[in-house]
Amino acid sequence: MGPGKILYTGYVNGAPQIFEINADTGARKMKWGFGGLTTGASVSPDGSTAAIILSKPFRNPELCTINLAAGTWKRLTVSPNVNEGQPAWGPDGREIVYVSDETRRLNLFVVNAATKSKRRVTSTGSQNVDPDWGPDGRIAYTTKRGGDSYIAVMNPAEGDRSARLVTAPGRWEHPSWAPDRRHVVAECDGALYLIDTDEDAGNPVRLFTIPGRCITPTWNR
Repeated sequence: MGPGKILYTGYVNGAPQIFEINADTGARKMKWGFGGLTTGASVSPDGSTAAIILSKPFRNPELCTINLAAGTWKRLTVSPNVNEGQPAWGPDGREIVYVSDETRRLNLFVVNAATKSKRRVTSTGSQNVDPDWGPDGRIAYTTKRGGDSYIAVMNPAEGDRSARLVTAPGRWEHPSWAPDRRHVVAECDGALYLIDTDEDAGNPVRLFTIPGRCITPTWNR
């Protein structure tokens, strides 16, 4: 993956496909369109591989990886009648965290990209989504508990017994780690906030005020 290029999911042709855009020139091209659902492109730390979600030819969304140079792909999960999504790479490029409804609730799982072995890392709460695996090894994610959503952080080696809630209850979504390994940016009610993950309350600070909603932030690392 070259510098200045961004992968994103677009619906230009009526179905979700992965596009590549040059951030300097604005030139855009379709990168992958396999038919069915093609979403979630997350590039590995070394820039060689992307984790994506494909539904065809599997009939349900499965986690796969694609070699960016060769274009060859590998299926990591085999989960009939299960939906998976939102992959994010670990900082060492060996594992991927993703969301699955395998338990009939949305939870986070971690899979080894080489061996395909997987483990569940959340069990608390009615919904755990939006994972981002930070440079210090912690995962930030959105967890729903008692009708409200929170931003939480945890050590994936310990699972969610190590989870800490770093916001008050609200409608929080889409945390993304800062390069400083301490803060995340996240959305709540259409506004973006900076959150200190070293504090239980997080002391969220609203970043700016503009017309309309701000959603799905991603911090450049």
